[in-house]
Amino acid sequence: MPVAWLALLFLIFGSCEKSAVENQKDVIVLKAQGPQLSLIGAIALELPEVGPALGMISSVTIVEDYIIILDDLRKSVEVFDIEGNYKWSIGSRGDGEGQYKIPIYSTIAPNTGQILIYDGGPGRILRFSIKGEFLDQVKLPERRFINRMLVSEDHNLIHTYVEKNKNGMLCVTSLDTGEDLAKFKVCDEQYRNFFFYLQSYQGLAYDEVRKIIYFALPWEEKIMRIDLTAQGFLTYIVANHPKFVSLKLAEVGDSKDIRELSQLKFSRLDGMHLFSSGDMLLRYIFEDSSTSTGLILLSGLDVQPSAQKIKNELGYNIFTCYGMHIYEYSPPKDDEDTNGSIRVYRLTEPQGSPTR
Repeated sequence: MPVAWLALLFLIFGSCEKSAVENQKDVIVLKAQGPQLSLIGAIALELPEVGPALGMISSVTIVEDYIIILDDLRKSVEVFDIEGNYKWSIGSRGDGEGQYKIPIYSTIAPNTGQILIYDGGPGRILRFSIKGEFLDQVKLPERRFINRMLVSEDHNLIHTYVEKNKNGMLCVTSLDTGEDLAKFKVCDEQYRNFFFYLQSYQGLAYDEVRKIIYFALPWEEKIMRIDLTAQGFLTYIVANHPKFVSLKLAEVGDSKDIRELSQLKFSRLDGMHLFSSGDMLLRYIFEDSSTSTGLILLSGLDVQPSAQKIKNELGYNIFTCYGMHIYEYSPPKDDEDTNGSIRVYRLTEPQGSPTR
């Protein structure tokens, strides 16, 4: 094979580590008036006689006719149907085959009917069918403690972790071969503690159509964009909201332990989801109040980015997007003997305003 062809194949498929572009950005100006969230329904999660008895929900995933909930308190993954009926658990706690110690993240492998669960105890990934059947353990090139992860349609695992050199990395790994296809440095060594301990606030999304990865750190205003085909960083985008990030890492330093980190109060990213339309929804929590949040809708990210503020109706911070709808987990009230409910919203334009 000619050398030129080998070089091209390496560029497309080979392992390649690159750093984020620091000197270019697209500043997104927020529009004064934007869409609103309209509550269109609620799915009550039934509590059967012998059921999950949910404790502390850390993630909600919607796939076809199922709602998959990861319970951080019970260390379990529970499945409900789209009407809220409890169906079954996926895996169980233990040391045996198909068991996990600390399930941290779950994600769906598109078009396969499979769910991947990251076990933060031994640092491994388990693969199950949507019905709960254990399939296998996904082999990674090395033991990694994953921060965030998702699976692309071409069966690649997109994930973040702290590498041995202590940099924060974003990596693309083939689930078929276990080989790393690309690596990108997204956080310098000096901020590794923040990268690891504030992992639940990282934003990660992937545009299948345009082959672009979006990644955001909770303490930065910028959203990184990575062209997966060319394996390089595009110009990053910044939404100019006056209340955005207020944490100054240079002043805080990197010597704080996890207890100190958990007590820090600063405006931070709290959620990033990509709609099927290619529009992106951002949620921020502002430091001036635990209930002060902001929803921003980013549009036209591959052409001329624009942003609109959204009237915030979300009362809880666990939500996801599926299709063109938003699914938010609402915990039960103190006097309710239930598992809570899933509220379903859709974006609507204010009356009298032009459509985008």
